Amino acid sequence: MGSHKRPGAQIAAIHADAPAENLFFAQFRYWMAGYASRDIFCWDFAWDALLRFVSEDSAKVLYSEFHLLTRTLNEQAKRTIEWRPDVCRCLLRDEYLALCLVAASQRNDLEREFSAAADLLGTDQVHVLIMTSRSLAQALKVRRFVLSSIKPAPELATAPHGGHAHTLQ
Repeated sequence: MGSHKRPGAQIAAIHADAPAENLFFAQFRYWMAGYASRDIFCWDFAWDALLRFVSEDSAKVLYSEFHLLTRTLNEQAKRTIEWRPDVCRCLLRDEYLALCLVAASQRNDLEREFSAAADLLGTDQVHVLIMTSRSLAQALKVRRFVLSSIKPAPELATAPHGGHAHTLQ
């Protein structure tokens, strides 16, 4: 499993309480847990969590979009993607990069999209992941879930895959 219960240093997610980020983190973690454990109840929890934020019709769309993004990420990554198995405001590096990717997709920031996708996958073959990110980004945006702009943390590019002491602002 690609999760860590006690990472050394963590990224404090200041925006994790904002509805868009809260929805994103909950969905990302439920979907990743489902893939890691092969327990479909994780995806049932993802569905229930969506219904706390949106109508059933919107939940159907977002459920499919999060499924597609996490499935693509898991299938195409050249390494294990790390994620937190619990509800926590602190992000691991890969969670931060996934958030950066979708936020960049919402803003049509091609450079940040490519950078985040390449870091996540461990390859420059990122076209499919970027397309799924753009689709999720649009689905979120249409439902008024706009992710906060994230300043790039240059240290992430050279640091190991463990947690980092950066703050989302």
